[in-house]
Amino acid sequence: METISRNIILDLLPAYISGDASEDSRALVERFARNDPKIVEMIRSGRLESTDIAPETSMPADLEMKTMKRIRRSIRRQMWYVALATASILMVPLVAMVFTTEVNWGVFDFVVMGILLFGTGLTYVLLSRVSDSLPYRVAVGVAVVAGLLLVWVNLAVGIIGSEDNAANVLYIGVLLVGVIGAVIARFEPLAMSRTLFATAIAQMLVPLIALIIWRPSFDETPGIVGVFILNAFFATLFSVSGILFRQAAQKHQVDAPK
Repeated sequence: METISRNIILDLLPAYISGDASEDSRALVERFARNDPKIVEMIRSGRLESTDIAPETSMPADLEMKTMKRIRRSIRRQMWYVALATASILMVPLVAMVFTTEVNWGVFDFVVMGILLFGTGLTYVLLSRVSDSLPYRVAVGVAVVAGLLLVWVNLAVGIIGSEDNAANVLYIGVLLVGVIGAVIARFEPLAMSRTLFATAIAQMLVPLIALIIWRPSFDETPGIVGVFILNAFFATLFSVSGILFRQAAQKHQVDAPK
């Protein structure tokens, strides 16, 4: 079996730590790290410190800069993909308006939907780079899609009564639980799992609070049962995301060098 030079591992470390390395490269680094405590320490700390590396195996001074430039280029390219996807989706109602009067969007509608779609896509691009774990990335996707649908449904028709019903303002609190929780969790998978479960609980608390304060609103479509079913749907999405984040945390613990 061919022996891998420590210099090669050091070359791969910036991409490994940033989550930009391929599965094969990650496996190579992790195998080497089992017999190199200093490599393990750099992986755990997320820092590449030249003082921890012997002179004969020192990294090129511009290695990390090159890696960061490659990551930025990748993010810019993905942002263009998101922008293209956003424009393509917005073409659907635009074309529909030509053939039917059932669709009647104004400039404001296109602007708001464009911001929602692009913001959702950009959020996924940035957060999914935190880890190359498939469960983590799927969890991010489920969470951001759930957030997008929650905002869109409330703006379009409203969940409790109509879109103008004051009770729907409570859903801002659900989104804040998710956003603030994610920041506090620092996007670590296990803490993100707890955040998404808390978001699911907040989602189900909204109709209960609204039922106490805005009881007449439930006489409107979709009614009490419909409102609770809709909230259960969103709570399920957030819970699924939480489960996937927990799986990502477990996978990370199994794969982490000892």
